[in-house]
Amino acid sequence: MIIRRVMMDDLEEVVNLESAAFKMTKQQTRNDMVGRIENYPDTFLVAQEDGKVIGHIFGPAFSKCYIEDELYLKNHPNQKNDHYQMVLSLAVLPEYRKQGVATKLIEALAQEAIKQNRQAISLTCLPKLIKFYEKRGFHNEGETNDDIPDPTGVTSVNMVRTL
Repeated sequence: MIIRRVMMDDLEEVVNLESAAFKMTKQQTRNDMVGRIENYPDTFLVAQEDGKVIGHIFGPAFSKCYIEDELYLKNHPNQKNDHYQMVLSLAVLPEYRKQGVATKLIEALAQEAIKQNRQAISLTCLPKLIKFYEKRGFHNEGETNDDIPDPTGVTSVNMVRTL
C-alpha cells in the first residue's frame, strides 16, 4: 500500500468511495471532489493498493480550531498562515477496514500538516467513533455547534490532535 496526494485521475474512485461511505449522490459528491482536488491537493491523500484507491483523507487548512459548516459547502485553497488542518472525510473501502489503512492516512496527513507548520488537526465525528480517534492521539473537546441539523438527532463532537 502506498499513500500519496490525490490526482484528478482518482476522481471516479474517490467519488464512489465518498458517496458510499456518506450516503450522498454521486453527482453531488463529484462536484465537491473536483473543487477539493483543485483547491487543496496537498492535503487530500489517498491510500492505493494494486493500482486501486482503497481509502482517502482530506480537508483544508483553516484559521479556526473547529470545523465550521462553511468548510463542507465552499472549497477554498490552503492558506500558509492557517494554524489548523481540518479533516472533512476519512473513508476506507469496507473490505480494507480494520487493517490500519485509516491510521496510516491520519499519520500521513499529520506529517503533511507538520511540514506546513500547522498546530493541530481537527475533525468532527459521531460519538461511536470517539474511541477510534482517541487511540490515534485526538482529544474530545465537546459537542459541535453545527448549523446543519443531523436528521438522526445525534450530535457530533469536536476532536483535536495537537501536532
